[in-house]
Amino acid sequence: MNLTTETQSHREGQKDKDTENHTHILCVMSEKIFPLRVSVPLWFIIFFILIQIGCGTAPKQYIRANVNFQYIKKVAVLPLNNLTDDKYAGEKFKSIIVMDILESGAFEVAEEGEVNKAVADVFREMGFREGELVALDIESIKRISEKLGVQAIFIGSVDSYGQGRGGGSQYAIVSLSLRLVESNSGITLWRGFDSEKGSSLMRSVFGIEQKNEIELSRELSKKVLTTLFGK
Repeated sequence: MNLTTETQSHREGQKDKDTENHTHILCVMSEKIFPLRVSVPLWFIIFFILIQIGCGTAPKQYIRANVNFQYIKKVAVLPLNNLTDDKYAGEKFKSIIVMDILESGAFEVAEEGEVNKAVADVFREMGFREGELVALDIESIKRISEKLGVQAIFIGSVDSYGQGRGGGSQYAIVSLSLRLVESNSGITLWRGFDSEKGSSLMRSVFGIEQKNEIELSRELSKKVLTTLFGK
């Protein structure tokens, strides 16, 4: 895949929450209630499905202007910040992201064991204790990158991973924020964010099984990274 070089503005904002309701039409006749049979043309059903498919939101993204990504040969994916109640959400998402980067063929990816060791060594050298929360700065990014021999690193967070509720039903929901940072300068070269939920109006109307967190994570990772790698 080729890296996308087109610059688009990054827009932050909260995602709108749509309440999905199902209306069961009833016809009252002679003190009895009967379901009203409505004949729906095939073309309308097809049109409805196409509208639902096309209504998905695009990931929010930012790409730094005038950046030549060709010099980046190898990257590292650092452990993701887990802002959810699922203590393994970060590890699950990270594995999926690494696989998607490798499949894209855009970069080599440092081995997970090497990344964890480099991060631990750098933080220990900087005087931090094991288990202490540390905010990454330019100096720590440089040191980690030097130990791993990478030109850039992916850092980010899993913002939601679990069950949500709306329209009287429960469904899976996942959210991912990811960015690519240059090793020497600490400058953000690319940033992407998106959220997915396992329920939709079309799935509810046609009785299609809802997607779980793992399925959504796979879709979301590819969707977000596509804004960097292109289709």
